[in-house]
Amino acid sequence: MRKWRLWLSALKDTVNLRNKAGRIMELFSELFNKDLILTNLHCSSKDDFFEKVSNYLMEKGYVKENFKKAIMEREQKYPTGLRTDPFHVAIPHTDPENILTPFIMVVRPDQEIEFVEMGTDDQAVKARFIFVLGLNKSEAQAPLLEKLIEMFMNSEAMNRIVNENDENKIMDILKKNVA
Repeated sequence: MRKWRLWLSALKDTVNLRNKAGRIMELFSELFNKDLILTNLHCSSKDDFFEKVSNYLMEKGYVKENFKKAIMEREQKYPTGLRTDPFHVAIPHTDPENILTPFIMVVRPDQEIEFVEMGTDDQAVKARFIFVLGLNKSEAQAPLLEKLIEMFMNSEAMNRIVNENDENKIMDILKKNVA
């Protein structure tokens, strides 16, 4: 009888983990929105990028008024540029209290934007793609970052994204590789 209880307990734990993982993957899928995939956005600098993105997100009702200030301060303190192949990316984000509706905004600027490499104070990374993360639950951040980094290391997926101009197709590639 005791073995059955242990087995049943282990089975419940496994089912709970799978359900939780399924809910997290479902959440990731819901974070992508065609309206938040911007290709060829003209930005003269990182500050200009944050200005345009913050205004856009505020107009769409995703973020609070203090989002721009918060994301710029966090980027200054904890840089998010990543050296990846075939091109570099950045994943700026801020704390959940600045977010109204969770999202992942994907931006391919018309020219690379210089970010500081994550884990350094001064190493420049010219990001070809920028994934702005707006999560309102901090526990979802680590698994999402893990899935994004897996995708960043997938050269085939990244080449497809950088060469695609159709927002629907970009969203499909992202969902397939992240969600």
